[in-house]
Amino acid sequence: MTPDYDKQTNPRWPNWLDNPTQRARAVARMYRAHLHAHAPHLAEQADQTATQFGETWMLEREQPVDPDQELTTTEAAALVNVTPQRIREWACLDRRDDPDRKVLPRFGKRGRETVYLAGQVLEAAALVRRHNTGR
Repeated sequence: MTPDYDKQTNPRWPNWLDNPTQRARAVARMYRAHLHAHAPHLAEQADQTATQFGETWMLEREQPVDPDQELTTTEAAALVNVTPQRIREWACLDRRDDPDRKVLPRFGKRGRETVYLAGQVLEAAALVRRHNTGR
């Protein structure tokens, strides 16, 4: 058996844009939900142990992203799990299908920070991933 964890994309996974960490966390949440349904005290014990080691991601609930939400470069990078430098590169990169548009248009400024729209950040990440995977 060859695990698919290390593959950047997995065509069998429901959301092929999810990276290996996102897929692993989704599987872990599924196991956690089943454990919580059948043995809540054991699930609570496991949550407490993980929390003691600083691992709280499984306790967090993913919030839907408002596509019109304004994000700084750092916030945009965290949204799509890339570096802030990568966000800046996307903002300077021309689209292949429309050279007059950037991969990630800048929305404006918040003080000294450049601001992007969350929906456009997600769209840029999907565009880059499609390009990198040849889709």
